[in-house]
Amino acid sequence: MNSDKDPSALYLLAIRAMAQIGCLLTLVAGGALVVGLAVDTILGTKPFGLLVLLLGSIPVSLWVIYRYTTYHAKRFQNPAPPKEEDNQWE
Repeated sequence: MNSDKDPSALYLLAIRAMAQIGCLLTLVAGGALVVGLAVDTILGTKPFGLLVLLLGSIPVSLWVIYRYTTYHAKRFQNPAPPKEEDNQWE
């Protein structure tokens, strides 16, 4: 992607990445909420399980953001593999 020709493509890529990270964080926090409420219902500890899992979702969210950004950074930095049509030696 050449940002000199089309700067809006870079903006769209950034917006897409932010939206995906937002969805991932919502899934992590929502999962912690549902599991925390279930644990509290089963064990009878009203706020304890929910608070522990919500606080535990913070490092999980940071790890998810780290993995997402490193995966996409590697994907965008590596050149695309050459197509078979581009092979000059055949």
